[in-house]
Amino acid sequence: MQKIYKYPRTYHLEGSGIQHGDEDLSVMPVRSLAGQYVVVEEKMDGANSAISFSDDNQLLLQSRGHYLSGGPREKQFDLFKAWAYRYAGELWQTLGTRYIMYGEWLYAKHTMFYTDLPHYFLEFDIFDKEQERFLSTERRKEFLFLLPFVSSVKVLYTGQIDSMEQLVSMIGPSHFIRGDLKERLQAYCQEKDFNVAQALKETDTSGLMEGLYLKVEADGYVQERYKYVRRGFLQTVFDSESHWQDRPILPNCLSAGVSLF
Repeated sequence: MQKIYKYPRTYHLEGSGIQHGDEDLSVMPVRSLAGQYVVVEEKMDGANSAISFSDDNQLLLQSRGHYLSGGPREKQFDLFKAWAYRYAGELWQTLGTRYIMYGEWLYAKHTMFYTDLPHYFLEFDIFDKEQERFLSTERRKEFLFLLPFVSSVKVLYTGQIDSMEQLVSMIGPSHFIRGDLKERLQAYCQEKDFNVAQALKETDTSGLMEGLYLKVEADGYVQERYKYVRRGFLQTVFDSESHWQDRPILPNCLSAGVSLF
């Protein structure tokens, strides 16, 4: 049976909203970042997914801790599967059996409603199975040069973090939301015949990003990783009184002119 490499759980930084299921994770002080090189990304609200190849060169797609093998619970991944198989040859040429490409699959709206995505799959990490380490951001850029059809998450900042104030100041409007979000969501729901009131209740309509994802990097690899979840986002999750997997799928929107294939 093919071994599955689960994406590592990520510690919260102090002040972060603690999500359900993370109660057992340590909360780290911002001072633990002092003097280190940090990459800060916009944290995305989607399904953690990955692409790799088995020892006998078969394409493997996974979400969290399981391989995608079919069934009604995988409906939101239909396009992910079609896209990955379309580019399986190119992906194998770069990933081979050594590397795993992790990313956020953003087809189904969770709590954030994205209006302008460059793709439904946004890559955020490359794992080297031989070294058992994640490549640094710069090495990932070089690695992905041969995969122009792959988009990556937004990097907000690289350098040292000196204070909590500096960190929190990076939380601003999402780079993947445009215009009047509430108005666009209402119109979109009417177009898709979705319950507008219910969708608004289940959506963070502030237009702000979910939070931040931080990587401490050195010597070509990720050394540590942390996350900071905006409390307003977390409150919307609580107030919705439901889980996105139990709702009808409402697709997020791609930018005008974007084609997956």
